[in-house]
Amino acid sequence: MKKLLLVFALYATALSGFAQKPDSAAQAYKLDEVIVTGSAAAAKQRLQPLTVLHAPKEYVLENRSSSLMNTLEKLPGVSAFQVGQGFSKPVIRGLGFNRLVVAENGIKQQGQQWGADHGLEIDQYGVEQVEIIKGPASLQYGSDAIAGVIAITSHTWRNSDGLTGAVLLNGNSSNRLLGGSGNVHYQKNGKFVEARATYQNFESYRIPAKSFTYLTYTYPVHNGVLKNTAGREADASVQAGLRADGYEASVLVSNVYAKTGFFAGASGLPFLINMEDNGRYRDIGLPYHSANHLKTVLNQSLSLGNRSKLILDLSYQHNLRQEYSPPHTHGFGAVPEGNLELETRLQAIGMNAAWESRSPAGSTFRAGLNAEYQRNRVGGYMFLLPEFEQLAVGAFAVNRFYFSDALTATAGLRYDVGGMHIHRYGGREGYFSVPELQKRDGSASFMAGVAYHPHRAWDFKVNVGKSFRLPNVNEYASNGISHTMMRYELGDSALSAETSYQIDVHADFGKRWSNAFVSSLTASVSAFGSYFPNFIFLNPTGEFSLLPEAGQTYRYMQSKASRFGGEVEAAVDFARIFRVTAAAEYVYAVDMESGFPIAFTPPLSLTGEAIVRWSKLLLFVNNRAALTCRYAAYQRRVARNELATPGYHLLDASVTLGVPVRSGGRCVVQLVLQVQNIFDTKYYKHLSFYRRLDLPEIGRNFLLSVQIPINS
Repeated sequence: MKKLLLVFALYATALSGFAQKPDSAAQAYKLDEVIVTGSAAAAKQRLQPLTVLHAPKEYVLENRSSSLMNTLEKLPGVSAFQVGQGFSKPVIRGLGFNRLVVAENGIKQQGQQWGADHGLEIDQYGVEQVEIIKGPASLQYGSDAIAGVIAITSHTWRNSDGLTGAVLLNGNSSNRLLGGSGNVHYQKNGKFVEARATYQNFESYRIPAKSFTYLTYTYPVHNGVLKNTAGREADASVQAGLRADGYEASVLVSNVYAKTGFFAGASGLPFLINMEDNGRYRDIGLPYHSANHLKTVLNQSLSLGNRSKLILDLSYQHNLRQEYSPPHTHGFGAVPEGNLELETRLQAIGMNAAWESRSPAGSTFRAGLNAEYQRNRVGGYMFLLPEFEQLAVGAFAVNRFYFSDALTATAGLRYDVGGMHIHRYGGREGYFSVPELQKRDGSASFMAGVAYHPHRAWDFKVNVGKSFRLPNVNEYASNGISHTMMRYELGDSALSAETSYQIDVHADFGKRWSNAFVSSLTASVSAFGSYFPNFIFLNPTGEFSLLPEAGQTYRYMQSKASRFGGEVEAAVDFARIFRVTAAAEYVYAVDMESGFPIAFTPPLSLTGEAIVRWSKLLLFVNNRAALTCRYAAYQRRVARNELATPGYHLLDASVTLGVPVRSGGRCVVQLVLQVQNIFDTKYYKHLSFYRRLDLPEIGRNFLLSVQIPINS
């Protein structure tokens, strides 16, 4: 409690600057507003030794899917672990969970990342833009960023003062989703305030199958509806910002709540009576999941002259996750009262501090400190994870050497130290029990990279480094049944900290022609390789737990491992209205001691897209039409006791139309209609945990979004 009071005291001190008025002397001359635009994202990517992808707000709107990660899956190197339609977790180059950082407004999202049976708990309708760093980004974001970072900006300053906002309405056919989100942003004289509210409600979703087979039993899927996968979501956020005399600050308070049913077969062998169609597709029965994520973030920066600034971010997060199921004991003791099976209550307090300085020659130096304290408590009549406290601190220094417009080099060093206190939990006969554990470790990470721009059309990058990661609490101490994953999970308290050595290489070509039928051509190749002397992975043992309906036993293990792969992209623009793109991605991962592939590795995948844009058609403006073909290869490279997954082809289409409702095009209502899986193909995703149940992904799905802007 003292730590919480200290954080809120720091918040109050920083926010006291909101009441101060700018110096009147600084307002002696008023100049007309000048807005300078340019490709800041392209310039930043050119200087970065790692591969960076940018998904602006327009991309998110035009490609919106059932979750933020499903929206981003079209980007090469990005995929998602998922359970049904309501839950998805990001994966970059085959790595996810605690090897990948999701940061909103610079703060790491802390919400029990180890579990795939819940989503990111971020309001996807409030996303302004997404930056994806592929490759190790541990120096700035900490030891969990071995795979990369998904950096989300949820609120931004506007180019001009006034009242702006939007109302977004959307619907899906696969689960009869109805939802909406609205925000209002007011900015004036270096201050802004913004509020957003989101609500959506959906039925159980539909699949192109009449039955499925699990553990040799065949079960019906009545009317193609996967019973008890309905859900609802309600989110709210408010943010205020200030700019004055070189000081900039913003404070965000957000709350994300979701309640979603789990398919009856997700909790042991389903009874046929639970599979019967009752016609109430929006009902949420047992088992179901609820999650509530409260987050408060304070971002601050102070300019120290023209060439340096201080940055301080503070955060508090409270994540409450609950699973409800009919009471059962798996043979241990009397049947408990109540339906609360599992509960985790995670509190996290974080701090990021950094100093940036730019030399007259153009080189940039950044040094900083990250600290985070976590406290987790558990409840419910079953056990999967113990209670714990964790403290992690890291210090880093990075220097970007500017030699010329054609050549920059980046080098950095970081040291992380962390400790975890895991509480004892008593069980019987080796089940549902964990001894008290004290874990401490620390290590250095480093990186060095070069970005070379020899010609306007060419960019080359090379980056090498070493990363370090402490095991998570589930890797150390899980010992229980994860019904939603259909498995019994076992941790290993003897695991050592994980290290990796990586190399990333990237080449990019881009050329434009002003008076030619082919107006531009871009292409890029990215390759990566990594070696882990002690890679931690969840291994399907092939042994089934002796407990009834507990499923296969999955054990966390450690082994030498290597991973390599890459992405290839190409795009051609014809006459500036027609664009054709193609992308391919591949990951190869192997346990070097057993010689077997590592489980949960995504297959080779290809994406092709044809896009037509035209400025005006009848009453419509800023129009776009796209046809997308997605292909995933047969994934035969699987771990022992892991199912292979057949390949598939999918065809999607979308149309975006703008309807001007005010003269001069100042206000345009945007309509986006998508059709996913046009041919209603029955297919399986290798990274879907319903794959083991022989349950396919959703069939044909129509999505409609209507965005109505608000302008003063």
